[in-house]
Amino acid sequence: MSMAAASIRRGIAKLVRPRERISVTDAAERYVNVRTASGGTDRWKPELTAYMIEPMNCLNSRHYDAVIFVGPAQSGKTQGLITNFMAYVIKCDPADFLIMQTTKGTARDFDTQVIKRAFRDSSDLKQELAPGSKSDNTYDKVFKSGAILFQRWPSINEISGKPLKYVLITDYDRMTQNIDGEGSPFALAQQRTAKFLSRGMTLVETSPGFEITDPKHKNHYKHEAPPCGGALSLFNMGDMRRWYVQCPECGEYFMPPPDERGLSFAHDRDLFGATLTEITVPVRYLCTANGCLIDLHHKRNMNRSGLWVPEGCAIENGRIVGEGLKSRIASFWFPGILAAYSEPDSLVEKYLKAYREYDITRSEENLKTIINVNFGAPYLPKRLTSDVSAADYERRSEDLPKREVCKGVRFLIATVDVQKNRFEVQVHGHGVHNEIWLIDRFPITLSNREAGGEPLAIDPAGYIEDWLLLESKVIRKRYPLADGSGRTMGILITASDSGGEEGVAERAYTFWREMKKKQLDRRFILVKGERPKRTANKPKITLTHPDTSSKAARKAKVVGELPLWLVNTTLIKDLISANLNRIEPGQNYIHFPNWFSNAFYEELVAENRTEDGWDKPSGARNESFDLLCYDHAAYLVKLQNHWQKEIDWNHPPLWAADWDENSEVYHGDSETAAAVGPDTEKKADVRVRSARMRVRR
Repeated sequence: MSMAAASIRRGIAKLVRPRERISVTDAAERYVNVRTASGGTDRWKPELTAYMIEPMNCLNSRHYDAVIFVGPAQSGKTQGLITNFMAYVIKCDPADFLIMQTTKGTARDFDTQVIKRAFRDSSDLKQELAPGSKSDNTYDKVFKSGAILFQRWPSINEISGKPLKYVLITDYDRMTQNIDGEGSPFALAQQRTAKFLSRGMTLVETSPGFEITDPKHKNHYKHEAPPCGGALSLFNMGDMRRWYVQCPECGEYFMPPPDERGLSFAHDRDLFGATLTEITVPVRYLCTANGCLIDLHHKRNMNRSGLWVPEGCAIENGRIVGEGLKSRIASFWFPGILAAYSEPDSLVEKYLKAYREYDITRSEENLKTIINVNFGAPYLPKRLTSDVSAADYERRSEDLPKREVCKGVRFLIATVDVQKNRFEVQVHGHGVHNEIWLIDRFPITLSNREAGGEPLAIDPAGYIEDWLLLESKVIRKRYPLADGSGRTMGILITASDSGGEEGVAERAYTFWREMKKKQLDRRFILVKGERPKRTANKPKITLTHPDTSSKAARKAKVVGELPLWLVNTTLIKDLISANLNRIEPGQNYIHFPNWFSNAFYEELVAENRTEDGWDKPSGARNESFDLLCYDHAAYLVKLQNHWQKEIDWNHPPLWAADWDENSEVYHGDSETAAAVGPDTEKKADVRVRSARMRVRR
């Protein structure tokens, strides 16, 4: 038999031979070569991108007619889902299939940079091309099996016609979502594969590209993506699988957030000119199960043992249990902080630089790109953060214990806003990674001064006696722990506004001097809001000491001695606004109790962000927002006084430790403290009355 005849017989035998029944991953390992760092080639191995195995193997499963994969750049998704699946189709299941690109130009570039290189590096694939120059065109590849690979773009003329078994759509969120008025690329692609019933498959792979449309939205499912267009809306139509990894510190599996919240880094540092070499606190992963900080070198091992968990399921003893959502769409959303080919250090540096640009220019484009492409998360436009109403925040409130220290709180910070006829006090519980619970909010309206046997109204500008009420009612106040143990937690630090009417600053300075005499000056600080015309290169807080030019300092006899912290309200309120609009509990999230009045929420939204900073309409009350601003300033002061950029939650200071070790937790009532609970302002405070005799107006 001649060699030509033998070749024909082998070709015919290959055509009639039953298809090779192996997984897409097995086919890739067997037939796909990839470039190595040295410039050579080697077989593709699944270990580096272990998270791609399950999505790849769903592509030839008859349980699904679509696979949606949303993830960042540098995650290996194109190699796994496009190139590797192409190899599977060519070698194991010959059929006509289509790869859809965003434009004709990107289709041409993809052919040059991906398809042709795949054939060049993988001899097993190259030998499947049909002979003749016409079999290897830019937009069409013809194989010996008779199957054809079409490379097309969103045009009704290009994607209509004969049925296709497989349609692979890449970079979905960068293409038009309505092709010539006929529907989305995904819907039209599914029409092409419908004839093949359970054997047809539509793939969508992309990084997010659409903005969140409703910051008020409350998820119905734990794994649900926020409302936005593109592939994440398709993700919500599927079984919503999220990537869980095991924490090497506590051993629990957790779901990393898809954005910057999955990393622990110096959030509270000034972002201007920040580069990685300036950040003394190392970037680490954040375990959302128990708040552990995880060194970055654990990434590969975490990915190797990671699990794709569908909505409705959980992990017990390292295995998935429960019943997931029923859907013909297998949908996956992968977090960029764990992408195999990107480094979290670099992600943080890009994020800080993009945020700096936004703060200086108010341009969000680079920040949006970093969040979308590098982190693999949807972007919430800054213009929408002010659209949240008081009712939206109130609906988010939780059933928290009344005036008790919630589980998770490590220390308390109280803040005081000085009004003409009252002090407004707000108490904040801080937890791991600055998660915040609102513990209390109350006014101090009645003085110990009396007229005709009746207490008079507070006058912060006129009487030091009224300021002295803060010692017992705020600084020394304690709150019971919500564990029934009878233990209490003291307030770590109190920050009070020192501005306002003529006389307020002098009384505030005098009160600080009294607290210093009692060695309480480390538990009490004075702050003053300022709004720089330009926020660039301005820190969030600045330590000053009023000198002889300050009339109030001279009268209070604290010249050059009193620490007065200037608060950059523009920068800090920007940060508070962003934290208020976080949609999932965790780092920097703010919890509201459902027993706060509606007025609290109205005050949160009283101000509007302008080009010059935050403004409130005349007559509107904004104390809630101001007090949150002072709370963050006090938090920064506490860190600065302890020479820290942020708290090392693996080894926190005693004042931020667990309750059993916390230096601010007291047993019983052995320590002197004010009563905890609603203010009983009509009852005289003996200590204040005694102090009043010593301190003149």
